[in-house]
Amino acid sequence: MAPSLELALSITFAGPGARARLEPLYAIDAEIAAAVRPGVEHAVSHAKLAWWRGEVDRLTAGRPEHPLCQALFRAAGPSPRYVRLHERLSAADLELVGFAPAGVEELDALLARSHGALQALAAELLAGRAEAALAAYGDALGRGLGLAEQLTRSDAPLLGTLERGALNARAAAALASARAALPPSLARAQAHGLVRAALAAARLAHLARGRRAPPSPIPQLWLAWRTARRAGRE
Repeated sequence: MAPSLELALSITFAGPGARARLEPLYAIDAEIAAAVRPGVEHAVSHAKLAWWRGEVDRLTAGRPEHPLCQALFRAAGPSPRYVRLHERLSAADLELVGFAPAGVEELDALLARSHGALQALAAELLAGRAEAALAAYGDALGRGLGLAEQLTRSDAPLLGTLERGALNARAAAALASARAALPPSLARAQAHGLVRAALAAARLAHLARGRRAPPSPIPQLWLAWRTARRAGRE
């Protein structure tokens, strides 16, 4: 999960009506993450993930049962491709069995499932429709955010012996690729993701200078405001 301040700022500056769509989505993501948290019995984890698979199917069909899914559907309607959450669940399955990527390609593929699918869905929630450009944008954004998240962690369980400096550059490139994949006509509705990308890029630059502590809140607030304002002008 993203550092809480970055996520909070990205939702705050996402624009009118965005909070009602984004908060349930991230809460669902947190529920899935909690299902495979260390210390949860495997049988319980499997049962929870199986239930969530059924709930994603119900959500896709417009008949959600979980209060978070009901809130999400009320806010966003039937247009977004909720089926993308199955990719998030597949990533949780891999986490449960202790999957460790053997190289950057496998790491990219895993992050596309765990983070890319979620960001593509978030983009569709905010745009009110599915579109190829939003899928490419969300995939690149998610992979960049996922790498930035791992690089910030002290344990970084997915990175293994991979060289951190090269991964930092790879994450920054993915975030830049996300911004480039988003047509200007779609940018106004995507302030959430653009703010997240800008904040994560700043965090990566901070890490590249050897600073493990996150950037201070005031520069983050200023960067979030400027990024959202720029998105609103496009």
